[in-house]
Amino acid sequence: MSTTVKYPYLFDTETIFQVFTKKDFIEKKYASVGAKNLEFIEYGEKEGKFIIHTKRDLLLEVPGFAQKFIQPTTSIIQTEIWTLTDDKIKKGTAHVKPQGLSMIEMSGEIILQPTDEGSENIFTYEITINIPFIGTKLANFFDGEGRKTAQKEYEFAVQYISNM
Repeated sequence: MSTTVKYPYLFDTETIFQVFTKKDFIEKKYASVGAKNLEFIEYGEKEGKFIIHTKRDLLLEVPGFAQKFIQPTTSIIQTEIWTLTDDKIKKGTAHVKPQGLSMIEMSGEIILQPTDEGSENIFTYEITINIPFIGTKLANFFDGEGRKTAQKEYEFAVQYISNM
């Protein structure tokens, strides 16, 4: 199940990239969606890449069919790896995995590109769930939860950037 979401910004890609990779922004962004116990596993530049590897706890509204597999409070391990270049188009990858649930993962590509109005963050991702019979329902659940969280993070980012 592949999905693409797009988020427009009124600032250029370099400004948005600087914000996206700022530790203070990341901490506040995750707090804005109710994440607890944020931990930076790896953060910073390494071999031409910018790595943001975090762990955080999220409270999910788990539907009855999924409660056998997913706890309401779930630790999320997320890794974003951005390629560092002077190009106006910024590219990266993201990998998200609930801790202890090896059968569930989300992976995708991130593109931050210029537009006439500023820039656009494009995230194309796929959710993979290897559980017979309910895998598709779980994928739809995680996609819905992910979209809600991403929308809240985007709204926070717009406000944060507007106040710079």
